Amino acid sequence: MNEPNFQNFHEAVKKYRNIVLYIPGSPDPDAMASAFALQQLLKYYSIDSDITSCKKLSLAQNMEFAKLLNIHLKDCARISPEKYDAYAVTDYQSNIIKDITGIIPCAIHIDHHEKADKFEKSDFSIIDQNSGSASTLVALLIKEINPDFDIETMERVATALIFGIQTDTDRYTHTSNRDIEALKFLTPFSIKKIIKRLNVKPLEPETMLCYKNAHSNAVTYKDWGIYPAGYISIKHRDSLAIVADIMLRESGLKTVITFGIVEDKKNEQLILDASFRTNNPKLDLDRLIKGITPGGGARKYKGAFQVKLGYFYGITEREKFLDIVEKATVEKLQKAKDGNYILDIKSVYSGFMKKIASFLKNQ
Repeated sequence: MNEPNFQNFHEAVKKYRNIVLYIPGSPDPDAMASAFALQQLLKYYSIDSDITSCKKLSLAQNMEFAKLLNIHLKDCARISPEKYDAYAVTDYQSNIIKDITGIIPCAIHIDHHEKADKFEKSDFSIIDQNSGSASTLVALLIKEINPDFDIETMERVATALIFGIQTDTDRYTHTSNRDIEALKFLTPFSIKKIIKRLNVKPLEPETMLCYKNAHSNAVTYKDWGIYPAGYISIKHRDSLAIVADIMLRESGLKTVITFGIVEDKKNEQLILDASFRTNNPKLDLDRLIKGITPGGGARKYKGAFQVKLGYFYGITEREKFLDIVEKATVEKLQKAKDGNYILDIKSVYSGFMKKIASFLKNQ
């Protein structure tokens, strides 16, 4: 394994005075922890920064995580890039951010997924698939720099990074040597009662309903489990990921996909949202998902995609529409299983359109 190069971090960022830390994907514990720890490291070098997320926190566990460790997220819609000297991205394959790339430079990009085909040049970059989380890489960066953090800051940083590593390694199921090295470094500083409190958080009612629907609608296809979960509020969209984790443990199958139609009432939008989990090291999950939509992606054992369902928000025949989307999605996923990852976003969308057009014609 090639060793990540943690040298010259300060040299790369010292020319900036104000950096915005972007979380383009879901603000899960790994994304928040790596951004928060990086924020504290920048502060050590007298560089101001804000953490901004393009999606709102949706799980009670993640909300409590942010609250307990005093992690503040700003809404990216309210962020003006002109107020910053540069931007940073952690826990995301691409560092190309709409409405910011090209306006200000990318100072930092740290990620543990497969490198995206298109990316922006950054002053400091670590992309390492041999690490189970972005939190691992930021932890090793801090270990290398050895900043003189005060006790409270180090405790918050260590606790956040440990929980980020735990989350993205599926409770340490898929840890690498680098993850173990990071955990050994962080553990003496962590606040164990916070980690324990986060781990005993019960499932929310909305997540339990998502699980019930997915379990009732389960489709087993060869060594894949496909779980349609119905309609889900955007506030609870992360329930799909939690249920996918549960299904992988319970089903005994190699690969599971949990999907549902996410309702965004504020923006009057419906979104097909799917979470993938696999125990098959030979499955190229990233390639599979990018065959569905370039905006989706994966690391070795988990991934996700979203597809906007056009102008169907407010459709009156909700249950019939749900049935059409679920059947079309199951059919496309089965073809993906048989066709060695040859899904196409146009075929997915056109498939929906043909079925919906037929449905409307017969009304």
